[in-house]
Amino acid sequence: DTPDVERVLLGQNGVLEGTSAGKLVIDMSSISPIDTAEFAAKFRQAGTGYLDAPVSGGEVGAKAASLTIMVGGEEKAFEHARPVFEKMGKNITLVGPNGVGQTTKVANQIVVALTIEAIAEALVFASKAGADPAKVRQALMGGLAASR
Repeated sequence: DTPDVERVLLGQNGVLEGTSAGKLVIDMSSISPIDTAEFAAKFRQAGTGYLDAPVSGGEVGAKAASLTIMVGGEEKAFEHARPVFEKMGKNITLVGPNGVGQTTKVANQIVVALTIEAIAEALVFASKAGADPAKVRQALMGGLAASR
């Protein structure tokens, strides 16, 4: 939630108040890309690095240290943080400047939402044609439609 992250980062007794030059802030929440770029600019003014690094993979990925991490920020900061990211994830990508990590997460969520919608439509289509949706699902799990 963007307002909560803003309070933690920029509010009274927040991260910005306690930071100093040479430090690095890594925000792994999923929030507004526009606000993220603004937060990063404020930290850069203080001499502090900032990476936005939202994740995909859920609780299962977190427990298995197999998260996908979509990082926005400067390459030097990314390389500095890479060992930390490698403890949490397998697919770790610097996708662009600050805010682009968040934009990539939104793109991921668009794909997820459209996939869910497509599956629902496919099952309705098959059902209306007389197929058992459970058996259709089972059959689809053996093909490309089962792709994660």
